[in-house]
Amino acid sequence: MVFPVIHSTLDPRALEQELNERYALSQPLRCQLMSRANNDFYEVSAGTDRYALRVAKADFRTREAYTFEAAYVHHIHGKGCRVPGPVTAKDGSLFFEVEAPEGIRTITLMHWLDGDTFTNALTVEDAREIGRSLAELHIAGADFKSDAARTISASAMLDERMPHLLGMLKADPDHHDFYVAATKAVQAAYGEMEKAGLPRGPVHGDYQFANVMRTASGDLAALDFDTCGIGCLAEDLFTFVWRSDMEIKEEAVNTAFIGGYEKVRPLSEAERQYLGLFRVARDLVMSSTFAILINRVGPVPGFDGDFAPFTALTREHLEAAGLS
Repeated sequence: MVFPVIHSTLDPRALEQELNERYALSQPLRCQLMSRANNDFYEVSAGTDRYALRVAKADFRTREAYTFEAAYVHHIHGKGCRVPGPVTAKDGSLFFEVEAPEGIRTITLMHWLDGDTFTNALTVEDAREIGRSLAELHIAGADFKSDAARTISASAMLDERMPHLLGMLKADPDHHDFYVAATKAVQAAYGEMEKAGLPRGPVHGDYQFANVMRTASGDLAALDFDTCGIGCLAEDLFTFVWRSDMEIKEEAVNTAFIGGYEKVRPLSEAERQYLGLFRVARDLVMSSTFAILINRVGPVPGFDGDFAPFTALTREHLEAAGLS
């Protein structure tokens, strides 16, 4: 019996062979592992061209989700957005699959983006520019259509992920009961929000500062569309705000980010009514997501079993949203 594995490393030489068979690439071709995490990334050099190769974890997302993502990023890349657009294979496909010991791995060859991602040292002006860039993505994707359905909702994410966090908290009844009550309140509010008919469309799903790059030319580029889908446009703002709350802790940064967004796409009064809800919902989504990732990629920095910072932030935002 072969012992089961959660995550294997694909042989770069075998990947080179697959790429040569599937894509019209310049020679010589070389593939080299860059990083291993939820997705593995390889740098591909083909003659003088460079590409990024993403190898997703097995059973990480559905094939329909990968189909949506590839088509969406291909669409906005074609409209001039600075994103890692997928390279079209000889057969017209935008990704392919291989069978690894742990299951099917989905592989995407993407155009290379050269630059540096932002850190928590970003300035207020950086935040304003990042906000504008998110609004530009929303506008560029407004006419995107896909047969592959992928809906983004914090309430649905909590159905899937919160049980993992609650399982970790069985021996801590105070935190356990708080998260049960907070989730119930947020999901009830989402039920009301969904009746409001807020503007929806393709959203990035994780537009926080570490997924935004300053390119060599000085422009901004968006990375990591793993969690993209159709959702409330205003909800997409709070992936940035959550990471800012945890690491930057300057409300001026959040204000600048939202202000930059509104310079390009002003929020409606109806959207403004639910900004507090979106903020606390993201707190809950991220805490429960980290509980899943511990057994996938190991402990996440900042999430080491001490729930106090996460709980304090969630309590604050729950009260601000009028849900405590």
